Order: sequence, then C-alpha cells, then structure tokens
Amino acid sequence: MRKSPFVETSFLPDRERELRETAEREALAREWVAAQERAKQTPIAITYSYWNGTGHRRTLEVPQGTTVARFLELAKAPFRELRAAGAEQLLFVKEDLIIPQHYTFYDLIAARARGKSGPLFHF
Repeated sequence: MRKSPFVETSFLPDRERELRETAEREALAREWVAAQERAKQTPIAITYSYWNGTGHRRTLEVPQGTTVARFLELAKAPFRELRAAGAEQLLFVKEDLIIPQHYTFYDLIAARARGKSGPLFHF
C-alpha cells in the first residue's frame, strides 16, 4: 500500500517542520526583545515640579527605560533641601495618580496609562 498524494497530512507531526517553527519563534522573540530594548533607550523629556511654597518647574530628559525611583534621584539633585532625602521618601504624582517607584516610564507608555483627564503621556 502507498500513500495517496491527495490526502491532507499537514496536521500530522513532522519533526523538521516543528524545528523550523521553533527556530522561527526564537528568532521573532529575539527580534521583539531587541525592539523593546531600543524603545527603552529612546529619550523622553519629563517636566516636573517641586513645590515648597513656590513652584519650581524643570524638565529632565531620561531614557524611557528609567524607573520612577531613578528619575526621582535625578530630579532631586538641583534642590539643596532634598539632597538628604532618599528617593523612597519622594512621590511621583502625575495628574491624579501616585506612580509606584518600581515602574519604568516605558511600562506606563506601553500600557497607555490614563489619568483622570486622559493619557498620562502624549507623543
């Protein structure tokens, strides 16, 4: 007996096809991770205010992969009264949200985080 060439056999296990698909998935996964890393290195300008009775409005440019804690460390540097404070003692408030310090700006942008009046970041 021989196989009929007209019968559909693509659903049957095929070791070579599975190896090709696995290699293709791994290549696509590597490509996706590389694209995410490139996106995390893209600079973003964050305008922030420090309020101590008078407004201090500044802009700081950091990569999108920067955590909120690292941003707070960089943002407190110009202010003498904050030099003794650690980043864990500071809050990052954007619109009506207190953003936890373990998030990166990339996480917020990728998730399209929204505040009370709309998206947190506009690009």
